[in-house]
Amino acid sequence: MGLLKENLFLINSKGEEIEVDDLFNSFDDDSDRVLANDEIGVILYTADLDLFSLDVTSNGRLIPKKVNQISRSRFGASMVRLQIGGKIASYSADTIFHVQQDDYVIKVRADKIKTGMILSTGEKVY
Repeated sequence: MGLLKENLFLINSKGEEIEVDDLFNSFDDDSDRVLANDEIGVILYTADLDLFSLDVTSNGRLIPKKVNQISRSRFGASMVRLQIGGKIASYSADTIFHVQQDDYVIKVRADKIKTGMILSTGEKVY
């Protein structure tokens, strides 16, 4: 079973709690345990570490489930507020938009979007 880091309670085979952040910080990026480390996030292989997540049943019992990998996603360091069509929203600076340019569609990061650009969906950036 693979899990995201958020709201995760991990224990080892002895029932001791494992800090997820400490687990990620204990391995170098070039470790064999790191399955992926890119702009999306980090995925660690944990199957041989005997780690378990605890799921709560409807009657309140905790059931341990083996964790084979754990991932942590990255979020953009800066946020950009854009009005696209009639909607105003905040995006991370590294969010990719598909923008029409002549007869082509190009990819543009949110922090490079300019007023007047037309997205591939036909919506205009204000």
